[in-house]
Amino acid sequence: CAAAGKPLVTAAVGQFDASLTMLKPYESDASGNPNPRYRDIFPDEPPPGMVPTCAEAGILGALTGVIGSLQALEVIKEITGTGTGLVGRLLLYDARDTRFDTVRYKRRNQD
Repeated sequence: CAAAGKPLVTAAVGQFDASLTMLKPYESDASGNPNPRYRDIFPDEPPPGMVPTCAEAGILGALTGVIGSLQALEVIKEITGTGTGLVGRLLLYDARDTRFDTVRYKRRNQD
């Protein structure tokens, strides 16, 4: 996506939690700083076997529906130029406590 200059709206779900962000590393923010990349959020892959598969952990269907809807909303906002996208912000959802949090992140280096 980055090489093609296309935004990537990416999400992940766990048993009762999820995350969502938009990546546009080919652009810069309002201050002229390059937007972050995927590896700026998650610099290292987890060791093999550390993260259970969906079949092992079990995933709530409703959770994937919530996060999938939020992904679709991010794409619609990007296409229509409406609102503020999640570039440089990671949206976290805790389904057990029905709580949303947002964490800011930035590019680690300028290469």
